[in-house]
Amino acid sequence: MKSIFTFILLLVITFSSAHAQDGQYLMSSQKLEVRSGPDLTFNTIAEVPQGTQVYVMSSNYGDWSAIQYKSMNGFVLTRLLTEDSRIADAERAAKEAAAKREAAKAAAAAAIAQAEAAKRAAEEAARQAIANAERLKREAEANAAKAIADAEAAKRSKDAAARKALADTKETQKALEDARRRAAKGGDVASTPIESTTPSYGSSSNNNSRPTAATMTVSREDKYSSWEKKTYKSGATPKSFNFKGKFDYKLDNYLKIKVGKNTEVVVKLYKMGQTEKDDELVRVTYINTNTTQFIRNIPEGEYFLKIAYGKQWVETMKNGKRFGTFSKNALYEKGKQILDFNTVKTSKGINVPSYNLSLDLLPSGGGYSTGGQDDISANAFNDN
Repeated sequence: MKSIFTFILLLVITFSSAHAQDGQYLMSSQKLEVRSGPDLTFNTIAEVPQGTQVYVMSSNYGDWSAIQYKSMNGFVLTRLLTEDSRIADAERAAKEAAAKREAAKAAAAAAIAQAEAAKRAAEEAARQAIANAERLKREAEANAAKAIADAEAAKRSKDAAARKALADTKETQKALEDARRRAAKGGDVASTPIESTTPSYGSSSNNNSRPTAATMTVSREDKYSSWEKKTYKSGATPKSFNFKGKFDYKLDNYLKIKVGKNTEVVVKLYKMGQTEKDDELVRVTYINTNTTQFIRNIPEGEYFLKIAYGKQWVETMKNGKRFGTFSKNALYEKGKQILDFNTVKTSKGINVPSYNLSLDLLPSGGGYSTGGQDDISANAFNDN
């Protein structure tokens, strides 16, 4: 099946409102000093009056948040921001309306499903009734045929017995007449010995018997039975990699990964060097089924991915090192696509590239497959 490994380049401009889908609008609880960086040592570039609405682009700078105010961007103390109740009320109303709409859709779907189930049950009951009627008809016809055959056989046996009785009577009368004639003549009466036509076998005759095979027991071995099962939240780094990610908090970029219903994944993000030996591992991220995960603040450079697909992550020790893998439907892939996270300066500001990625496995021949030509081994995936 074709691998669902689709990249869509999103050029995100820092000095624009392209991040609105990830941020929120907040109000200043008192007068704000907007600084050029996330620290009191940076210059004040503007002041925001109390009660003014600002757009928060990111709160991933410790005690500071990156905001957009009018046509400028800067940093303010997060504790001086408060939620704008007007937007919160509007979002809450929208969520309630969406929930009601989804509930109505779910109720309609359930009603349709029940109707379909009732239809299938009725069709199945009708099919079984027809099948039972056909079976009873065949059994009645078979019983009738057997009764007719038994009656004819009984008639034939009765006729044969009558013929045999008549023959015996005639033979007895003939023997009696012959005995009377010999007695009248005064001759000797000879007796004829009776031979058995059925051979007799003694206790010493051979009695062949067939040997019986012993019962065979078959069991399936689970090669991961001694491994330790692990459960990780989306965004976590499995302990088997013993790795801490590398970040550049000055860059508000991201790799957005959406995982489908057939798999869980572990994604390894490598920064490309001058040679393959110079490639540098930057992130290792575990993502669960039906989950969307953002990998943010990626240092500038060109990157490629190694991806592990499967279910039920397990870990063990091999040669003194911790080793991890999926114990079900495990597949491994090295992507050929290059992700360029280098920023580009323009007359309007700095373009910060970000990417979307969709991952899943599709059924293939009783199992699952990525469908691509980039498959690698588990050892090649686990090696740094």
